[in-house]
Parts: sequence; C-alpha cells; structure tokens
Amino acid sequence: MAKQNVGRTALGTAICRLIEQYEPDETRLFDDPIAKELVGAPIRVMMQIAAMRKFTVKQTDAVAQGIFGAQICRTRYIDDAVQASLAKGVGQLVILGAGLDTRPYRLPGIEKVKVLELDLPAVQNDKRKKIEKFLGRLPANVSLIPIDFDMEGPDEALAGTSFDPSRPTVFIWEGVSQYIPEAAVQRTLDFVGKSAPGSSLLFTYVLKSIIERRSDIPDANHMLDTVAKTAPWIFGLEPTSLATFLKPFQLALVADAGNADYQEKYLKPLGRKLVVFEGERIVHATVG
Repeated sequence: MAKQNVGRTALGTAICRLIEQYEPDETRLFDDPIAKELVGAPIRVMMQIAAMRKFTVKQTDAVAQGIFGAQICRTRYIDDAVQASLAKGVGQLVILGAGLDTRPYRLPGIEKVKVLELDLPAVQNDKRKKIEKFLGRLPANVSLIPIDFDMEGPDEALAGTSFDPSRPTVFIWEGVSQYIPEAAVQRTLDFVGKSAPGSSLLFTYVLKSIIERRSDIPDANHMLDTVAKTAPWIFGLEPTSLATFLKPFQLALVADAGNADYQEKYLKPLGRKLVVFEGERIVHATVG
C-alpha cells in the first residue's frame, strides 16, 4: 500500500464516523465522542456546519454510490460483534491496521480488555499525540505496535509484546485487505488461525470482481480508478469462495455481511434510507 496515503484513508473513515455523530440520537448508528479529536481542529470545525457535512457526504459518494453508508454501517456491525465477544469474557483485542479506530477509547467496558493496535508508525505517532492531548495519556490497557503488512506478519510485530497467544482474542482487520498482496493477506490469516480457541476475526474485503473490473455494481470501475491514484486496491474475494478460502487457515465462516444485512438489521428499523456500497463486505470467522 502507498504508505504516504494510509493516513488519508484512515482520516476519511474517521470523518464519516464524525458526521454520523450529528445524526439524531434516535437514529444514530453508534456513539463516537472521540472521532472529533482525531480528525484535527480544522475539519472538526468545518463538520459543525450542516452544509459542509452534506457536501462531504456528497463528495464521498461521488467516488462510488454508498461509500459513506458502507463506512458507518460496518462500524456498527463490528462494534456489535466485538461487544458480543467481550460479553462472553474474551479479554484481548487486536486491531490490525488500526488507523484512527476509536473502539479502544469508547466501547463500554473496553478499559478491562487488553488492546493492541497495529499500524504504521507514522499513523500511530499522530494518533498517540491526539489521544494523549484529549485523555491526558494513552490508556494503560492500550499498546500501539508498529507494523508494515507488506513486509511482516502480525506474529513478528507482536513478538516480545504483551500479546498473550494463549488467551482468546478478537481480531479486527477493517479496511486493510484490499490494499495488500495476497501473500500478506494469507500471512495474516495464518497467524489469526493459530490463535487460541475461542478467538474470532472480523475483516472487511472488496469483491474480487471489482478488482478484476468485471463487476456490474454502479461506479465500481470509477471507484477503482479513483483509489488507483492514491492507494490502489489489489486484493479481493468472492462470497461464494469464502469458506473454502478460510479453511486452510483453520478459520470457520460465521457470517458474511453486506448491504442487505445492514439494511435489514440497522437501517430499516431506524427508518433510515441510506445507500450502501455493495462492493465491500465483512467476514466474521472463528478459530477452529
């Protein structure tokens, strides 16, 4: 992945989460009081203006219909899955390619969980400064671990850290897999698959048909052309082959979620009409 653009993609996701905070309480998908602290003062001020929020969503969806919706719906889906695992007693969370993920600082009860965030040092250094400015210090249960997924696997990055491989762990891998080579994807899945029984993985993926330019999803090729200028998408999967793809890594497919699931589970009950990009989905898998 183009290293200089990693921070930009993380920022875009954080801005979407911040915009969602202006949705009324009764229809908001999630609460994220930290997002505004991570996007920086200029953007934070601009997003206080309704017209700027509307313009930002319009510009985001100009790349491909439903990109904003996909960002905020996947946030809610992963939030729910993580909290369900924590409620069962899982006490370790590893965020692979954490970017500006705020879950370690906002999910209820997260302070009792060991959290390890893995990402490029440049992204982590900026995030650490903003978290320390807002909270006074990095929470004692959170560790920031440097990694370059193109060059090393999580096993190498976590060696010598507080990570306990004998404990069940929730792994989050959000918005990363499409940017890295298949070998790097397999290396990461191999590591997760060797984790303790009771562990689970939540990761997003882009449809392989988009990567190969044979998709009939609206704006798919335009999306691919746009990201090619900054951080190209190079890896994808297809829903029909997921279980087979995961099996060699000792990972069992629990769910494969996308637009239809978000609409049924979240948006329709809230009465929200929101377009969600069909080209990105979430895998929920367990070890075993």
